[in-house]
Amino acid sequence: MASNTTICTHLTLGGCPCSNTNTNTNTNIICTHLTINVCPCTNLKTHASASSSKKESVVAAKKRYIDTATSSKKESATARKKRCIDNKERLTGDDIWKIKKVLLKSDVGNMSRLMLGKDLAENYVLPMLGANHANNIKDKGVNVKIWDVDTNTMHSLLFKLWGSSNCYVFIGKWIQDFVKRRNLKNGDEIGLYWDANQNHFNFSVLHVS
Repeated sequence: MASNTTICTHLTLGGCPCSNTNTNTNTNIICTHLTINVCPCTNLKTHASASSSKKESVVAAKKRYIDTATSSKKESATARKKRCIDNKERLTGDDIWKIKKVLLKSDVGNMSRLMLGKDLAENYVLPMLGANHANNIKDKGVNVKIWDVDTNTMHSLLFKLWGSSNCYVFIGKWIQDFVKRRNLKNGDEIGLYWDANQNHFNFSVLHVS
């Protein structure tokens, strides 16, 4: 079989005459023509180029999917730690969360209560409830409404003086409505403050361990 090398230098507006070369002849064509028609020299490459582009598109799509999934997983891992910070000091430049506590194992365990220090209770809880509730706090306790600003839900807890330790505690549905519902852990920091306009306490998870 003959082997020829043909250099095409046609300037044409139609099909390149190089394409008329006998297909049974082993011809190496170097095409330099200028044409607005489809260059016959590229016919052999078209299928390979399309196949390569398709493979690259599939690989690129898979890479985008993996990158997106990885990014979403990282965001999910940090979302809980960033939750609710933007609303904490929106009212004033001061820290509005007067009652803060880093939770202990006893606060999230089977004792079913949130214990407050005496100073926090006497400065930021008792004055809000009023003197007429003083006896009830020492006896049966006083129901207080607590609005969770993170989840926009209202809850009710019983505030009372814990006789055995002479400390103040929130009991009732503390475990059900706060520990379990908010997935609170030992080392998490929670905050409370009295909302005088709404006549209830506001609650938030300030930091997580």
